[in-house]
Amino acid sequence: MTIDNLRIGTRGSELALAQARLVADALKAAHPGLECELCIIRTAGDQRTDIPLAQVNKATGTGDKGVFIAAIEEELAAGRVDCAVHSLKDMPGTLDPRFTLAAVLPRGPVEDVLVCREDADTEHLVVATGSVRRARLLQSLYPGCRTVPLRGNVATRLRKLAESAEANATLLARAGLERLGYERAGVQVAGRRLLFKDLPAEQFPPALGQGAIAVETRADTPQITALAAAVNHAPTHRCIRAERRFLDLLQADCSVPVAGLATEDAAGIMTLSITYFTPQGRCIRLSHTASPADSPETLAQAVYAQLPR
Repeated sequence: MTIDNLRIGTRGSELALAQARLVADALKAAHPGLECELCIIRTAGDQRTDIPLAQVNKATGTGDKGVFIAAIEEELAAGRVDCAVHSLKDMPGTLDPRFTLAAVLPRGPVEDVLVCREDADTEHLVVATGSVRRARLLQSLYPGCRTVPLRGNVATRLRKLAESAEANATLLARAGLERLGYERAGVQVAGRRLLFKDLPAEQFPPALGQGAIAVETRADTPQITALAAAVNHAPTHRCIRAERRFLDLLQADCSVPVAGLATEDAAGIMTLSITYFTPQGRCIRLSHTASPADSPETLAQAVYAQLPR
């Protein structure tokens, strides 16, 4: 059977659509003549912007599934879309066995960006964020700052920051800003100049999976999985296997303050570095390096074994 039209499930945010188009373009380049249709699906994370992200699973009954992927997986399982595109950091460490992580595109920048109003007092930042990871990192690295909750897509968060009477900064992923075409230095929003400053990953580690775009298929559609696999970037896939396995071992969802990054050098040596905040608030930093003969999952297990029990 020849596949000539692919229905791609995606969230409807500007960033989600930009990422889905990147996947569609890569698939069409790999398979000349293929047509791709983007199918917009509203997720629990999109519907419940009134509560912190860490509370959405409980409030919406999505269990331990990613709040931004559960509804899309329902459409995928029902056969109403052929594959799905996600920000990898939104995906839980273990997939439902009905699905397969068929491909990841080459990873974008992993850094977070501190977005400040031009007139912000940098000694007394009030940072708007809905991420428990970002809030804990800020509190540990910048004791003079405080955080206030903020949810929404990139444009919404920038607008809310520009109009806020309380917050003077927020945090966004560099990969998302680049995919949306924002200038590297900053942007003008609602009459205010917002400045962008990269936070080095060594100092402010990203979410596990940050910067990577995932293509998910059904396990019982091997032709579609093989079609998607043609755009897989093997080095990125190996690195995110280590990161996702660590998430799985930790049994972490978006309510768990954990950060980290796997990297691989030209010789195939992979390093996984993790920053984890215990329920008691202790910050633990771990790192381990593996040879090319070791699997990414073995590396994740070695790092997890270092966690204090």
